[in-house]
Amino acid sequence: MTCPVRHQSTSVLPAADRTTLNPVLERFERFSGSVFVALFAGALFDQTMLPEVSAALEDTGRFRKAEAFGRAIRSAASEQLAFAGDEADRRAEMDRLKRLHRDVKGVGYNGVRYSALNPQSWNWIMISTFFMHLRGYEALIGERLSEPDHQAAWDYYRELVEQLQLPGRSRLVESYPELCAYYDRMVSEKLESNVTLENVVGLLRRPPRPDFLPRVAAPAWELAAPVAGHVAAVLGFGIMHPGVRTLTGMRWTARHDLEFAVLTKVLGLTYRLLPPVVTDTPLVRNRRRYAKLVERYQAVGLSSFAPEKLSS
Repeated sequence: MTCPVRHQSTSVLPAADRTTLNPVLERFERFSGSVFVALFAGALFDQTMLPEVSAALEDTGRFRKAEAFGRAIRSAASEQLAFAGDEADRRAEMDRLKRLHRDVKGVGYNGVRYSALNPQSWNWIMISTFFMHLRGYEALIGERLSEPDHQAAWDYYRELVEQLQLPGRSRLVESYPELCAYYDRMVSEKLESNVTLENVVGLLRRPPRPDFLPRVAAPAWELAAPVAGHVAAVLGFGIMHPGVRTLTGMRWTARHDLEFAVLTKVLGLTYRLLPPVVTDTPLVRNRRRYAKLVERYQAVGLSSFAPEKLSS
């Protein structure tokens, strides 16, 4: 992500001026560019609870068992390009996403007419992604943000997805309190349990063996998959809006609260102890290294090419 280089900074955010970036956003940026974000991906299931999104996913078959890991890999790659690429690559990826989603429209299995670029459906995906990052950050870091910091995080995210936004009145709301009120209304009035949700919860709780693992690894995968799935469910569902979590059908108990607290504590400590070079995603690591090299090269330059005056 492009930005003006400043001394002792490895920021890779794409905003115009990072000299005013507050410490909370610096930490939020690092988390958003880390592999630890994927641990909370189950929180994105609120996307499938919107009937129009469910209809589109079922028609395109993107959540079929055989396609599960392929879709996850493609989504992660696209997010990296859109959020962590340089300016040209970010624009190209966001344009590609808009262009390809124009063809996603029709009438779904549930009789619901859908269009991926319908403002409500389109914005719901971006809003869901933001809250997954925000709640995952607060859980892992153990930091409950203030209202001004919540607003700053939302402003930062809206800037990241500026080119994905629809025009006019279809743009994302600017106020964080209005965003929270909108999310609450969606939970109470629009979201529902459906076949897509049942499928993705099943895949999360017991993930199928990915194609890139050889058949000889199948027995080990059969043993590890339920444990990994349980951890993923506890972390993902643990940061969900309570109303959304209820729709998943998972009976959340005091034991899950304890597991969530222990997991986030251990993972948070691990995250803080590891340097960014270990926790960063590959593309963010590359961009951070580039920013450091540019800063180092700029530091050896002269401040003026004017002839030096000889002392008398």
